[in-house]
Amino acid sequence: MENLLEIKDIQTCFHMDGRDVRSVDGVSMYLKRGEIVGIVGESGSGKSVTMLSMLQLISSPGRIVGGEVYLEGIEGNLLDYKAGSEMMRTVRGGRISMIFQEPMTSLNPVLTIGYQIQENIMLHLGLGKEDSRKRAVEMLKMVNIPDAEERFDYYPQQFSGGMRQRIMIAMAMSSNPDVLIADEATTALDVTTQEQLLEMIRDVAKKTNTAVVIVTHNLGIVARYAERIYVMYSGSVVEMSDTRRIFHNPQHPYTRSLLRAIPRLDDPKDRVLIPINGLPPNPAERPEYCPFYERCEYRMDRCIKNGKPVLKELEKGHISSCCLTASELAQKEEEIRNKESLKAPKKQIQEELCLEVKDVRKYFAIYEGALRKKVGDIKAIEDISFQLRKGETLGIVGESGCGKTTLARCIMRVYQPEGGQIIFHGEDIASYKDRQLKPFRPQMSMIFQDPFSSLDPRQTAGSVVGESLLVHKLVKDRKEYDARVDELFRIVGLDPALKDRVAHEFSGGQRQRIGIARAISSNPSMIICDEPISALDVSIQAQIINLLEELQAKLGISYLFIAHDLAVVKHISDRVLVMYLGKIVEIADCLDLYEHTLHPYTKALLSAVPVADPDVEANRERIAIQGEVPSIRKRPDGCPFHNRCPHAMERCKKEVPKLKTVKGNHQAACFLYE
Repeated sequence: MENLLEIKDIQTCFHMDGRDVRSVDGVSMYLKRGEIVGIVGESGSGKSVTMLSMLQLISSPGRIVGGEVYLEGIEGNLLDYKAGSEMMRTVRGGRISMIFQEPMTSLNPVLTIGYQIQENIMLHLGLGKEDSRKRAVEMLKMVNIPDAEERFDYYPQQFSGGMRQRIMIAMAMSSNPDVLIADEATTALDVTTQEQLLEMIRDVAKKTNTAVVIVTHNLGIVARYAERIYVMYSGSVVEMSDTRRIFHNPQHPYTRSLLRAIPRLDDPKDRVLIPINGLPPNPAERPEYCPFYERCEYRMDRCIKNGKPVLKELEKGHISSCCLTASELAQKEEEIRNKESLKAPKKQIQEELCLEVKDVRKYFAIYEGALRKKVGDIKAIEDISFQLRKGETLGIVGESGCGKTTLARCIMRVYQPEGGQIIFHGEDIASYKDRQLKPFRPQMSMIFQDPFSSLDPRQTAGSVVGESLLVHKLVKDRKEYDARVDELFRIVGLDPALKDRVAHEFSGGQRQRIGIARAISSNPSMIICDEPISALDVSIQAQIINLLEELQAKLGISYLFIAHDLAVVKHISDRVLVMYLGKIVEIADCLDLYEHTLHPYTKALLSAVPVADPDVEANRERIAIQGEVPSIRKRPDGCPFHNRCPHAMERCKKEVPKLKTVKGNHQAACFLYE
């Protein structure tokens, strides 16, 4: 066999509403030993279902209705073996391992992590108890789990998210697999943790000659790590080539549209993202012609007449399923470029302050023992000071656990801070009681990370959006209420006819639009956006970012934009504040911070963000950041970053640097600039 793994024309159906719906429609792929391959596409494109079908992990009401899977060293088609057969159990977890998106649901909370890795080794490598324990400890050391021997007997809930994902990698690699599948394995992680894990997967793969499949919707990740890329849409592969050609000479309109929709770290600040309009077709109503036709800017009449396009080789190693010729695509590309280009909406930033935060602190008490005796405090945020002008966007970035959301909750007065001032429209609301806060509540709103869990599943979309109108008595009667709800739906690009539907009847992007409509319903002067796009697809992210910018230009709203995607933060923010372990380490105007970065932590954060261009990635200076964020309960003495900083001095271990102005409006908390 020339390839390590071959998938041929795999087809998977799900039985819904009395009929079979084809979720994966004739996907073919191959994988060579030691190769890293990326699979990209929007949610619902069939990426994960293809991988699960290959391993016969599809459960009822799904079933594999056709196709072949061949693995080097095994006779015949893997799909001819029963899902529960000894052969498939040997392949799954032995020859082919998979790392899933959410490690907490993949690890058993009542078994120690050591036992779970050991069990895998004993099953697939046939080692005894002592030898399997030694190998499990070796694997934990390989993925940089500190104190591996001691932590062998820890439970999953005693580790951070990044550590749990490392444990999943250790478990997946413990059986010496030939193929490792990382299915959105780093999506929920910080950029620094994501970089550490992907570098580790690449190093291990190259050392052991393991083939890796990275399933993701992050095009920056595949630009940095993949050698070949499959682009999937609506259950089919639409394009495949080596990474450089996919990014520099994409041939399928869908691939081109994906690349136009993503913000890049090296983009000019005023670039307008071009979203892919519409939604992928419902698999139950997939057309007989090109499934991308309705959303395609390059479409022609014959795209319908020719039926569903098939993959064809354009040149050696580059295949695409578009029925248009290269000259027709070039002509359409020229027409698209000559269209009146979208310009970023102009907004007015006033000198008047909307919000001023001065020396805000928030502590959480630690209780121990049967009598719940207080033994100390967790200092979640300390000495936080910044200003937000009217009409301005302040980006807040940092790793998980640095205090971003705690700060947001203090400003919203969900939490009462231990000290400091929160001056909102000239009044210090830090110590106000609920009754005193009532007039300020309509003036501040929040957009949440997960649009599904933040909407009541029993409420209609219209009542979700209109609730604050009634609570704050912003309308006189039912007629005015209905008119305002309809207007809010139109403002965020939704049809008011949808207002009687409930949350599960909307797509992710539509749900987030409902969340935005709810946030602006009370005419707030400030909105806190807490990771508002991290749960969304690339194309939908572009729509939501553009919508937020339009609303700001039209309504003059101030934004606090919390995110860990620094490319998005650069695109939308006027100034950026960087937090680490409950403290501000740097704050500056957006371009100044990105072009003249001062703090070593900010430099490491920016270095960890992958750029969706393999040539840029190959030539970028990389600053590795070692270790995990320390526990906030055991905050290091001195500078909180000193134990991970490449420039740490003896002074950094003893003294805490103060936030000082280095140049102009650029402030940093670092002894390097004293």
